[in-house]
Amino acid sequence: MPGEAMHQKGADGARRAKRWLDSTTRVTKSWTNEDEVLASRLDFNWPHGDQQPYSFDVGGILSGGEFEGHFFVAECKNYKDAQDQGSHYDDWVAKCYLTRRDEHRLADHFMWITWHPFRMGKWKSLCTPTAVTEGLLLPRNTARVFGTEDIDEAKTQIDQDLVEDVADRLWVIVLDKKQEQLVITPKHRALIVAHQIENGEL
Repeated sequence: MPGEAMHQKGADGARRAKRWLDSTTRVTKSWTNEDEVLASRLDFNWPHGDQQPYSFDVGGILSGGEFEGHFFVAECKNYKDAQDQGSHYDDWVAKCYLTRRDEHRLADHFMWITWHPFRMGKWKSLCTPTAVTEGLLLPRNTARVFGTEDIDEAKTQIDQDLVEDVADRLWVIVLDKKQEQLVITPKHRALIVAHQIENGEL
């Protein structure tokens, strides 16, 4: 797929994910990496190597219950099949680890939102400390995260408590076009928002 078409497909996925998240009524505020003001909250840098930038696609603030006021960031994969999601997921968990370590005020939860499942043989282990560790220990990530290509050296730098904390904050969400439609209507959502405003919740 040409670069521009891929960018448009990715942007469409981010907008659709944002719309679905908003429709759950559990999101107070959300934005995408195309937002003129808030997109910078989704941009970070690898600490080593060339310190290249990395970013998330969607960010926002959750509301209600145990998630009240929690910040989240999300990676969106608008794919028709599994493709190379596994490879991207490995890099994503490394990004989550870094973001939680260095910018913890900007992210309490990390969401992977896709339109097709992947790594079915390891599906149940995607949100585990093992998955986070495996992503961190890939050679390309040890160099960017820990500044070394020596796996044993990288292992000594991994904060295991942080690994477990990050794993507990991972979400893997699979959407479908029909599922995107089976959400609260804009009219009913407006009633909920109006009620929250009347009660001083917003």
